[in-house]
Amino acid sequence: MKTEGFRTYQKNGQFMIDFVMPDEIKDILFVSIYCRGSLNDSVCGDPAKMWSYLSYNFNNINLVAPHQVHGTTVIPADSRYSLPLRPEADGVFISKAADCFASLRFADCVPVAVAGIYPEPWLLLLHSGFAGTIENFVGKGLSDVLQKFGIDAHERVWAWIGPGICGKCYSRKSADPLTARAIKIFSVKNIYEDRGLMHFDIRSQIKDQLEASGVPAGRIYAYDGCTCCDHDIFYSYRAGDVNNRLFLLGGMPQNKLIG
Repeated sequence: MKTEGFRTYQKNGQFMIDFVMPDEIKDILFVSIYCRGSLNDSVCGDPAKMWSYLSYNFNNINLVAPHQVHGTTVIPADSRYSLPLRPEADGVFISKAADCFASLRFADCVPVAVAGIYPEPWLLLLHSGFAGTIENFVGKGLSDVLQKFGIDAHERVWAWIGPGICGKCYSRKSADPLTARAIKIFSVKNIYEDRGLMHFDIRSQIKDQLEASGVPAGRIYAYDGCTCCDHDIFYSYRAGDVNNRLFLLGGMPQNKLIG
C-alpha cells in the first residue's frame, strides 16, 4: 500500500506506517503508527503496556497518552501529564521544549498530524472521530497553534490524515440527533444516503477543514486505506475490535536511540 506522504511496511511481524516528513523537519520530528501485528495485538489497547515494550528504543523517555473522550482538549507533551497519568484529552501538542513523546490510539477514528518549522519546530497530534469532526477539532486545534506563534498556515506547515474508516463503511441512522447536526455541518460532497442510512466521509471533511485553516492542498497528505475495509492491517471498532487500537507515536527524534 503506497500513499504519498506515508511509508507502510512490516517489521518483526508488525505492520507500521511512518509519516514521511519533508526535508526541513525530517531530522527534527517523527510520527509512526503501529498497526495490527504481533506486538500491538498483545497489549489490547493499553498504552502503558505498549510503552513498556517500546520505551527502551527511545531512551526510556516519558510518554503522554491521554484518555480519549471524543472531545476537543489538547494537552502539551509534558511530564506533568505523562504515564501513569491519563488526563482526558484528544490531542497532544509537541514543542521544542517537550520532555515527552506523545501517543494517541485509534480504531476507525482518524489520526491527524500537523507540523510546522516556524518560529520553531512543532507538532500537533489529534484524534478526530465523527464527534470531533463535527466540532471542527482539527481546524480549531490548528488555529490555536497558529495564534500561539503568530503565523499563518502558509508558513511551512504540513498535515497528514492517517488511516480511518471510509465513507462507504461509516454510516449512521438518519433519525439520530447527531446525524442531523452533522448533515448541517459536513460538506454535501462528503455525505450520501443509502437505504435509509447516512454515510459520512470523515477524512475528506477533515481535509476540507485543514484547507479552510489555510494549509495548502499540496501539503496535505491523506492515507489511502480504510480501517474497516483493510481489517487485515488495521483495527476497526466497527469490524469487531473492542479493545485493540492503532498506536500512534510522535515526538522529537533526538531522544530516539534505536528504531
